[in-house]
Amino acid sequence: MAPKPRVGRSPEEGLLEAAACAFVHDQPLDPRELEARPLDWELVLERAEAERLAPLLFALSDGLPVPAPVRDRLRVAWVSARRSYLLGARQLSELLAAFVGGRVPVMPLKGPALAATLYRDPGLRPFTDLDLLVRSADLPRALRVLSGLGYGPLEAGDSLSHELRWRHAATFVKGKPRPGEFPVDLHWALLDYPGVTAAGTVDAQGSWDRAVKVQGWDHPAWGLCPEDLLVYLALHWGVHHAFSGLLWQLDLALLLRSMGATLDWAGVVSRVRRWRVSAGLYFALSATQGLGMGAPPSVLDRLRPGTFRCALVGWMRRRDGKALARLDYLLPLLLMDGAGGPLRAVAGGAFPPPGWVRSRYAKGSLLGAYLAHYGRVGKVCLRTARGALAR
Repeated sequence: MAPKPRVGRSPEEGLLEAAACAFVHDQPLDPRELEARPLDWELVLERAEAERLAPLLFALSDGLPVPAPVRDRLRVAWVSARRSYLLGARQLSELLAAFVGGRVPVMPLKGPALAATLYRDPGLRPFTDLDLLVRSADLPRALRVLSGLGYGPLEAGDSLSHELRWRHAATFVKGKPRPGEFPVDLHWALLDYPGVTAAGTVDAQGSWDRAVKVQGWDHPAWGLCPEDLLVYLALHWGVHHAFSGLLWQLDLALLLRSMGATLDWAGVVSRVRRWRVSAGLYFALSATQGLGMGAPPSVLDRLRPGTFRCALVGWMRRRDGKALARLDYLLPLLLMDGAGGPLRAVAGGAFPPPGWVRSRYAKGSLLGAYLAHYGRVGKVCLRTARGALAR
């Protein structure tokens, strides 16, 4: 099945979308995708590596007229991804063993767990870290487990104390990591909006109540039920990546291919309405139609937000990749249902509480912290305007 054409895409982007679509439908890549139009192979490599689809493109390019130097570079990415999967799977197994020993229930998110669940060859799904979800009540014990394994907070941006009080995830690394060892992103909620907004809409405890046992890691583990995984992948793609990144779209399409026929769609709709994120799910599912997969039309009709919001998000998504990335603070606001959530988010950014400002900027005085905050807000507004005005 050919991908649904996207307005303004380059031939190189078209090739990657065709490869992703072929993979979703378990078909070979049509040679005509390489012959129908001139391709800048250096740009193909650049885009494939940026999108983390180089291993998949290599796997689909066997027998196709790909220049030898290009195929060699794609093969390097393929070998590296397979090695990373094996190393990540080993590290994840060790982490799960430690959490079981510490009596802390844990859910692997994305990474090797998602690769093993959705990809027929897990080595084709690259990742850069290991994501683990724990209950917020278990967070102190989870931190002790990581500390016992030699992990400490990365603190490349916000301090751990700030993340523990105001955010819902933190990154940990080993002081002396082994070669190929990944950072660990510890989550105690499923969604974390940018800025000051609290991610209180998604019921993480409900997701734990519906969790399913995950097999294949040598140790007991839990995973999101298919319906919650669908919502999580959709919102992660929209809120954390502003619907940029073909890899996240591919994840969602593969889930729909493997589980779409058995999903409880009525439960999904009820859940996202209660969480006030039905617009986010609608836009993610609509975009995934570009890879030939989607939700039943009746489900999309029930999720569809107002005409103005659809037009505005559609206009934003037609920006090129760099312009869309500059809208990463604006687009998540449009994925919240109603006006209350976006207004609270904007108000939180304009008038953040003193405790948040002190913790976020660690200045010598409250005035200095507020000045640093408004300087950052100004930069965010400027890059958002540049993204909106880009052609």
